[in-house]
Amino acid sequence: MKKALFLLFFILIYLSAQAQNKDWSIEINYPFSVIESFGASNQGLVGLGLKYRFANYEKWQLGASLDGTWFSTEFGADSDPPQITDVRDLFLQPRFFADLRLSENNKWHFVGGLGWTFYQVARETFLGEEQIGDEKDWENGLNMNLGFTLNLSARWFMATQFDMIILTGDESDRVLGIVKIGAGFSF
Repeated sequence: MKKALFLLFFILIYLSAQAQNKDWSIEINYPFSVIESFGASNQGLVGLGLKYRFANYEKWQLGASLDGTWFSTEFGADSDPPQITDVRDLFLQPRFFADLRLSENNKWHFVGGLGWTFYQVARETFLGEEQIGDEKDWENGLNMNLGFTLNLSARWFMATQFDMIILTGDESDRVLGIVKIGAGFSF
């Protein structure tokens, strides 16, 4: 683990020394659902994002991004032996975005995006120690995204965003909302 952290630190230092335009950025965030909870909890585990800015127009930047968000919940049934179901929700979200600089000092940015969401629900059910069920379902749908970023330095920033996801699936159509709060690094 220490070697991996050292390697990540070395790569970030190298990229910050080499990059001139800072067209790329990576983000890590904490997600939680706000419209529909996933299982018994609305708290996510982690979200990761990668952005590439391919066009600049005065105060506007246009780009493409890919976000991945993971939720995990455990359900328990009061039985003997206990029945436990682990549910994992995974969201993959490619999208195009526009970034608008709101302040002259380039600290505050408004970000809006439009893309598609691929959503997987994986369920594993255990009766005691024995696995009695395993299923995975996929849904997909339109994703609209709004957010703000605050540049802390030339490379580091804090970000918050709201994703509204309109899913279509075999069982029903539904709308999900995810808020993400995190930090990022531009390179």
